[in-house]
Amino acid sequence: MNTIIVPPLGSKKQSSNRTLLVIIGIIIGLSILILFSVGVFFGSDETVDVEEHSVLKLTLPGQVSEYGVNANIFDDSKPLGFYDILETIRKAEVDPRIKGMYIPIGESQMGFVKLEEMLEALRSFKSKGKFIYAYMETAGRSDYMMASLADSIFMPKEGLAELSAPGVAALFFKNLFAKIGVNMYVQQFEEYKSAGESFSQERFTPPAKEELNVIIQSRTNRIYELISMQRKLPLEKVKAAFDIGTYTADSLKSCALIDAYAQEWEVRDLIKKKVELMRMKETSKTDTLEKLALIDLQDYSKAECKEYEQTFADEESSIAIVNAVGAIRSGTSGNGNPFQQGDQEIASGSLVKELKRAYANEKVKAVILRIDSPGGSVIASDEVWSLIQSIKKKKPIYASMSDVAASGGYYIPMACDTIIAHPQTITGSIGVIGMFPIVSEAMAKFGITMDTISTGASSQDMNFMIPMNEARKKKLYDQMYPIYQRFVSKVAKSRNMEFEQARSVAKGRVWLGNDAHQRKLIDTLGGVELAIALAKKRIGIPSDKRARIISYPKSKDFLSEILSSMFGDKSDNDNTSLKSLIGTILGIRDVDAVLQSMPKELRVSLSYALTTFNMARKEHVLALMPYMPQF
Repeated sequence: MNTIIVPPLGSKKQSSNRTLLVIIGIIIGLSILILFSVGVFFGSDETVDVEEHSVLKLTLPGQVSEYGVNANIFDDSKPLGFYDILETIRKAEVDPRIKGMYIPIGESQMGFVKLEEMLEALRSFKSKGKFIYAYMETAGRSDYMMASLADSIFMPKEGLAELSAPGVAALFFKNLFAKIGVNMYVQQFEEYKSAGESFSQERFTPPAKEELNVIIQSRTNRIYELISMQRKLPLEKVKAAFDIGTYTADSLKSCALIDAYAQEWEVRDLIKKKVELMRMKETSKTDTLEKLALIDLQDYSKAECKEYEQTFADEESSIAIVNAVGAIRSGTSGNGNPFQQGDQEIASGSLVKELKRAYANEKVKAVILRIDSPGGSVIASDEVWSLIQSIKKKKPIYASMSDVAASGGYYIPMACDTIIAHPQTITGSIGVIGMFPIVSEAMAKFGITMDTISTGASSQDMNFMIPMNEARKKKLYDQMYPIYQRFVSKVAKSRNMEFEQARSVAKGRVWLGNDAHQRKLIDTLGGVELAIALAKKRIGIPSDKRARIISYPKSKDFLSEILSSMFGDKSDNDNTSLKSLIGTILGIRDVDAVLQSMPKELRVSLSYALTTFNMARKEHVLALMPYMPQF
């Protein structure tokens, strides 16, 4: 029998082994840092050359957001944000080297408002006599809306498109929680504030269904109008086509929804021949091009174009765009894992820092808050609102509402000088909800009993293990009502209304931009370009000059991500533990894998419910809008 001798704790042998491991770890860490830094130094900011008679390939990221976020720390691609994409298209519009655009339809996700603003940029591109060809193998509604603007749409004979009429499918968790003995008590101000109803109801309440119906019908009509206009088809024919739903390529062609069958290589050949004809008209050259000069959007964004640069005003009169994207919470941003970034969010402390940076930048003469948020924490929203009140005393600040700016996402921008929303922006939802999970039945199921000792009438008010009685419900109501009143009062003051006038359009109801404008909740209708135009006029930039834009937040480098992972906010751990709890309830080991296999609509609904539940555990009174369907 062999004897294994284990050195005692603190022995020289164990200490030397530990020292050796530390040294090896430091060497490996430094090596990674050096390799990454060298790659960044030599490869990140190169200028791309553009050939004559080139075609821009519009390949969009998987998720088009207001600002780009790298997938991980080793990804040095610097993905483009939404405004970066718009600016790249506008550069191509005036670049004489770019003759047209090729759009290979992929699985990019983009909000309805962003899609409309991008279509406006593409229409402007076409107005300069430049062509757009689109190719799609499969497509959904939003994919097809993008493709429908093209001069020609091509599809292989085995292609498929799902052009179903818009609808809504939402998840309700009341019965699921009841099975494990958890009852969610929800207090809402007022009847339309339905964000908590996914936990307290089994289906849509009449007010929730009413506000959703208005939005869905308006969006549906807009989809049909856009496709009818862009494909030059009768509106009734488009409506009839969407009632059929799923299409093969031959049925799409018979309905004039595509132009021809083709494989992708055939489309590229057609584009090459088109460019050859354009070159022949311009230069009288009759020889064929050796190859098609196709330049990707990401690469072209780095290219120089003197015609584009000449359109800009002096950089001493710049405009800052501060992006605020995601649910709102207190604290600062920080990822628990720097190798895989999380979803975008509005951490109030971080947004305050970005706004202060824009304010302190002497070149910045005006600020645009570009917001895309369903709301969240009342406390965090008020923190940002207060700072904007101070900023606008020294610099003009405009709010540009993107796809969603509701509840807390409306609370923040209402402090700005001017609010600009797109006609299809979802906004409003002026109201608050309170959510309390009561777990007394769950405890009873496991045979757990509880006894209490109280020193006063309020000792057990926040005890989730005791059923809600009328006295506690009244206390919650009395706590929440002043918060709701202050919210409505701030709306009334900022919008020059009487309190009851503001309350009549509040009640937690969500509105589309058009309806919000009619009810004086916003100042004017338009996208980010209109916000820039208004800011330009305010600070004296000539209308024929483009403003220099400085975007916030800036992309983090490798070291920042490492530091964030070591010392940053560990909020991701809460989501992880919540997923583990749900996995245990449902008997699922890998919750993430199951989520990824779900249809997008269900995945979004479940994700929103998790966000809502997680927020409610930390802050019981929320300014969070109802679940909204994806279009």
